[in-house]
Amino acid sequence: KVAALPATVLILGESGTGKELLARLIHRESGAEDSPFVAVNLAAIPNDLVESTLFGHEKGAFTGAIRQQLGKFELATGGTLFLDEVGDLRYELQAKLLRAIQEGEIERVGGTHAIKTDFRLIAATNTDLSKAVKAGTFREDLFYRLNVIPIQLPALRDRIEDVPELARFFLRRFNVKFRKDIQGIADSTLRILGSHWWPGNIRELENLVERLVAISDKNWITDEDLPIEFHVAQLNSAQPAVDHLLDRAVSTFERNFIIRALEKEGWNVTATARSLGIPLSTMKFKMDRLEIRALARKRRGN
Repeated sequence: KVAALPATVLILGESGTGKELLARLIHRESGAEDSPFVAVNLAAIPNDLVESTLFGHEKGAFTGAIRQQLGKFELATGGTLFLDEVGDLRYELQAKLLRAIQEGEIERVGGTHAIKTDFRLIAATNTDLSKAVKAGTFREDLFYRLNVIPIQLPALRDRIEDVPELARFFLRRFNVKFRKDIQGIADSTLRILGSHWWPGNIRELENLVERLVAISDKNWITDEDLPIEFHVAQLNSAQPAVDHLLDRAVSTFERNFIIRALEKEGWNVTATARSLGIPLSTMKFKMDRLEIRALARKRRGN
């Protein structure tokens, strides 16, 4: 319903919940997928460049402005402008943004006349804008202008049932990226992922799966591949299986520790054993027990 309407959309949610992904979906489903989709992360632009980036500038408008530059508003004409982290926009620039939305026109830095614009605006923020309005850091009139169709994206911990399918989706993606053929993720591993708090939301899950696929030399992702903190969290939720979980956590820590040591030594097993202060025979035994030998062989081959 939202995609078919030209109304402004405000996407709310914590960092990593997929706000830009949703914005791109709205743009694609709007029927204007061949038109520009211009994304701007306002939090990533230096303060002295925000105005020029958004509205463009004329030649000679300031030191270093050696030629005319179109801003993101003009580049988005006929398409969608996605303003991410709009809550970080400087207060004095909020009035210019409000005018651009209300009047459908902008003025370049150093310019002398208004320029008509025509774009679909989607804004996003992890800030509570209503609180920002009360605190005087965000204009009330701009808030209401943006808040036409608000969409609240839940944190991953509030949609934990989606973790298995998201994990499989990222597995397929990173299989392609790393030219792997990992068949899947064990059910027990998915249960562990389902009990994690995910403070970094979907982005944290994506980064985890990327790391697991990158270093794995097996056909399946299993419990032993997970970082130590995932197993520690299990100790509080599965007391009858504490001994088993502790053993598994120790093995996971040891495996990850040895892999990092091997990476530091360029996957030279002899040098790694020396750096760890253990006999070469012990090193090889641990590598076999922790299923690292094939990974080391492959890394040395690369």
